[in-house]
Amino acid sequence: MGIKTALVIQNEIFNIPTIAVDTHVFRVSNRTGISLANSPENLAKTISSYIPKKYQQHAHHWMILHGRYICTSRNPKCQICKINKYCYYNNISKLK
Repeated sequence: MGIKTALVIQNEIFNIPTIAVDTHVFRVSNRTGISLANSPENLAKTISSYIPKKYQQHAHHWMILHGRYICTSRNPKCQICKINKYCYYNNISKLK
């Protein structure tokens, strides 16, 4: 069992607010500027300090869904994103 699985179990079964880092959480965190970690392991260590404790249990799911359907890997849908005005990726791409 890896760290991601352990965090998911803590979050889902034991209701301990944690954020498991998968590819979607990693991408959304880096694109929005929540964290510019260079690996999922480094992101897992720092992301909890950026997201208020009261949102941590659900933030994991929100970030996964946002990464799956809006902030997609190849063609992010910045034009319909509700947080694009806060997003590092969206704002830096406008300068190019």
